[in-house]
Amino acid sequence: MLVQALEDIWAITPDPRRDRLTVGFVTHLVSLATGVPAAEISTPKRASHAAVRARQLAIYLTHITFHWPLHRVAFAFGRDRTTCGHACRKIEDMRENAEFDRRLAELEACLRQAPAHAEGMP
Repeated sequence: MLVQALEDIWAITPDPRRDRLTVGFVTHLVSLATGVPAAEISTPKRASHAAVRARQLAIYLTHITFHWPLHRVAFAFGRDRTTCGHACRKIEDMRENAEFDRRLAELEACLRQAPAHAEGMP
């Protein structure tokens, strides 16, 4: 009975290891697009303005592209949910710039075309 309950919970709860791998993928994509090293984007410490903006961009892309709720994004990035909400609002405000919006749409398209994790594969 307990085993079945745990299996039911696991079936509806995302795998945090897989989520962190997904966040790593998004972070590296943002790193390539912005020129900010992935290590700077993912550092838990205060960082340069460029690294903060790149992290906000990665948070936004993860939330929008994968349709994750903010609490899931926050957990995967090791941040607070309100911090992720702030990041999404900042990036959404920046989309008013046509050039920025175009580049962001390209990143979203790139993430949407990435292969999904196949069941049964490590």
